[in-house]
Amino acid sequence: MGSGDGRGPYRWALDQPSRLFIASDTNPAALSETAWKSERKSTRGGVPNLICVAEPLAGLATELAAVADRLTVILPWGNLLRAVLTPELLSLRYLANLCLPDASVEIVLSYDAQRDARQGILLPSGAVDEEHIATLRRLYQDVGLRIMASDLLSQSELAGYQTTWAKRLAFGRPRKVWRFCAKYAA
Repeated sequence: MGSGDGRGPYRWALDQPSRLFIASDTNPAALSETAWKSERKSTRGGVPNLICVAEPLAGLATELAAVADRLTVILPWGNLLRAVLTPELLSLRYLANLCLPDASVEIVLSYDAQRDARQGILLPSGAVDEEHIATLRRLYQDVGLRIMASDLLSQSELAGYQTTWAKRLAFGRPRKVWRFCAKYAA
C-alpha cells in the first residue's frame, strides 16, 4: 500500500519471482514508469509477477478482498498516514480486508508533527510515544490486526527497505521511524 513510484515492489518482485506482488498507490503518475517497465519482456527488465494498481484504499478493499498473505505500508503520507497513525477505524478495516487469515502486516512510518500537521494529521501528544502505541494496539486489535511488535528503526535498517523514500530518509537527517508488525486474525 502506498507504493509511490513502485520501485520497492519492483525490486522485491525481481528477487522473489515465485511470489505475486501488487504495488498500489492512489497516484497513477507515480506508478506509471514502474508499470511500463514491469510489462516489458523479462530480458528487458520486465517482471511478470508485479501488478501496479492506482486505486484508493476503499476500492482495493472491495476488489482485492482476502488476497494478501503479506501487506506492507512503507512510509505512508497524506491519507494513508492518517489511516494507520491517527488511526481511522474504517481505513484500518479496509487494510484488514485485504488480508488472508494469518497474513503478516508491516507498517513503517515516520511522523513529523510540524510537516504532517499541515496535512491535518494531528496526534494528541504531538508525537508517536508509548501512550499512542498503546492506543494503536487497541484500535488495530478491533479490526483483527494484532500488533506483535513495535520498534524504532535505525537508519541502516530503513535503507534495507529499498524504496525510494526509505533510501532518502535513511541518508538524510536522522529522524524517528517506527515499525509495527502485526498478524491478521479474521
